[in-house]
Parts: sequence; C-alpha cells; structure tokens
Amino acid sequence: MSVQSAQRMSRFVQKNQPLWEELKTLINTVDRAADRATLDRLGKAYRQASAHLAYARTYFPDQPATRHLNALVAQAHQRVYGSVPKTDGKKGIRFFLREFPALFHERVLFFLAALFLFLAGMFFAFTATWVNENNAHAFLPAGMAEQVDPGSIGESQWDHAIVSGQLMANNIQVAFLCFALGALMGVGTGWVLFSNGLLLGSLAALYHRAGEAYAFWAYIWPHGVIELTAIFIAGAAGLSLAGSWLVPGDLSRLESFKREGKVTVKLILGVVPMFVMAALIEAFITPAPWPLWSKYLVALITLGGLFLYFGKPLFPSLSRGEKSA
Repeated sequence: MSVQSAQRMSRFVQKNQPLWEELKTLINTVDRAADRATLDRLGKAYRQASAHLAYARTYFPDQPATRHLNALVAQAHQRVYGSVPKTDGKKGIRFFLREFPALFHERVLFFLAALFLFLAGMFFAFTATWVNENNAHAFLPAGMAEQVDPGSIGESQWDHAIVSGQLMANNIQVAFLCFALGALMGVGTGWVLFSNGLLLGSLAALYHRAGEAYAFWAYIWPHGVIELTAIFIAGAAGLSLAGSWLVPGDLSRLESFKREGKVTVKLILGVVPMFVMAALIEAFITPAPWPLWSKYLVALITLGGLFLYFGKPLFPSLSRGEKSA
C-alpha cells in the first residue's frame, strides 16, 4: 500500500471508528433485549457502516480494517433482518426499493454527463433543422422524415403513433448500447447518447416549424419522461464503467473494471421496469383522445414519481439527517 493510501485509510478508520464501536454495542444490546428505539438506531448504524464497507472494499480491499468491518456489518445484518431466508421476490423488492436508487445516487454525476451529451445532440440537430428542414434527413432514420406530417398530429388517425413507435424501439436499443459501449472507454456511449439527441432534436424542430410544438410534446412527454430517464441511467452505467478503467484508483485497471461491471449491470436491470411502464403509457395514454393538457399532466405525475423514487438518496437532507460515508 502506498503512503498516500495508508494515510487515507488511517483517516477513514479514525473518522468512522466511533460509529463502528457504537454498532458493536448495539449488537450486544439487541442480543440481550431491545426496545424499538434501539432497533431503529441499530438499523441506521448498520446502513451507515454498510456504506463505509463499500468504500473500504473499493479502496482498501485487503486491509485488516476492511475484514473487521465486513464481519461487523455481517453481524449487524443478522440482527436487523433476522435469520429467516428471504425469497427471491423479497430480494427483488428490496433491490428496487433500496439498492437501485442508491446505485443511481452513487453515479449521479455520470447521469448528469449522459444528460448533457443527449441535450448537446438535441440542441445541435434542432438548430440545424430549424434553419433548413431538409437537414432532418441527416439526423432521422431512413424514411422517417417522409412519414412526419406535423399538420395531422391532432387528427384521429394519430400519425405520430408511427413515429413514437420507432422512437420506443430505438430508445430500448440505445439503453443497452449505452452500457455495452462503455467498454470502449466511453466513446461509444457518448456517441449513442449524442446521436439519439440528434434524432429527437431534429424531429422536434419539424413540428416547431409547423407550429405544432404544443401538440408534439404532449405526445412525447407522457412516456418520454420515464423512457429518457432510463436511457440516461443506462448511459451513466456505461460512462461509469469507462471511468473505472480510466481512473482505477488503488486497484489494477482490470480489477477496477470487473468490480464496476458487476455493479453497473444492476443499473441496467433496474431500468427494465421503467421501459415497461413507458411502453404501457405509450400504448394506452399517449394515443388516447384526451385533451392535450391532460397529457402534460401525466408527464408531470411521472416526473414527480421519479423525484420521489430517486429523491431520498439524491437529497441527503431528506434521509433524516443520516451521515454519508
């Protein structure tokens, strides 16, 4: 271990040792008898120590302090969750309620980077198509530009269903490509995000030029809020995977890459239900003969749901004052 790593480990142990000692005391207390307040405190200390363990495994994987902390967290886990085996269903529920939002929070900067790349492509294509609508052929899939008829978006046949169906299939493919291409040092992930932004930006410009912007976004946002968020999360997984190779820390590049791959693949599993929900909205709500304002309301509801779902780990102040690792 380098001198710098040793110093960092020493500071880490010194800072968090009081919590670990408290957790050990709480474990002993619960073994004898415990009231609800003690159990609540044990659960909170366990979660904090688990975060410390994740950090230690990343930066000090072979140190005695990490092994000690691992044993302590394992003992606490038994007290918090009991010895009753959990069914796969319960594990799945726990993953989506706790682990998946936490993984998103840990990689939120990569999520913002993915969002930026998408918006950069969207802005570029929107501007180019706004200046000259013929430029849309350079950004849209072959034949798609000919199918776009902004003047008929509000009519009963809803020509936009053709376009939105193509977008849905494209976005699912984009999500998995974003993750897989992270193995190419993030270049492939960045290009997929950027090029997908080109598609939506150019399509939006065609409708804006025709004065149908309000109707266009009414048919995009109800399912698009969830769908695009899922793509950005997949992009964050790919960029994070690339980052583990480029900035491996104290680990070898290969070991860092392997560890991050095991974690980020969970992000891809997490976005699958998001695509399912987006597909249901697109099938039953997007084409419904409702007032356009109601479709915007659906989009706001889905956006609010995402903030509630990801909000607790994203905003530590909402987590009842829990300290981060």
